[in-house]
Amino acid sequence: MTALSPFWLFLIIGVVLLATELVVFQFTTFWLFFIGLGALVAALFAWGYSGATLMITTAVFVVASAVITAILYVPIRRWQQAPTTLSDNNAIGQKVAVSEAITPEKAGTVSWSGSQWQAELVSGSTAELAVGDYARVVEVEGIRLIVSAD
Repeated sequence: MTALSPFWLFLIIGVVLLATELVVFQFTTFWLFFIGLGALVAALFAWGYSGATLMITTAVFVVASAVITAILYVPIRRWQQAPTTLSDNNAIGQKVAVSEAITPEKAGTVSWSGSQWQAELVSGSTAELAVGDYARVVEVEGIRLIVSAD
């Protein structure tokens, strides 16, 4: 069996990471997105530079991932935390299942509308929601749900 060339290796890594971010995390974390883009840049480098070794392509991958993260992290984070402009958001008032524990100190995740959403307790709440508990959506901030104990 022959070893994968750096082009194919980083192309496969990039596609797998981007697909995982899209399908599993549904663009809620973005870390796999940044690293996946870095892998695609490394694959393009290996494709365009015929003398690319695995070590050089890996260095390009690390640098590209760091640069992409530095450039995109703040704007994407700002977008995630922006208040929603939807006046008639159908998430508000919905009952959601807690997938990752939520406490006043720590955000978690809830399942709503077939996907996982970042969620935090409404300001001033002292409730602690465990996995399997239910909560009610009281507000939407960007792509985060603000919930209260149901």
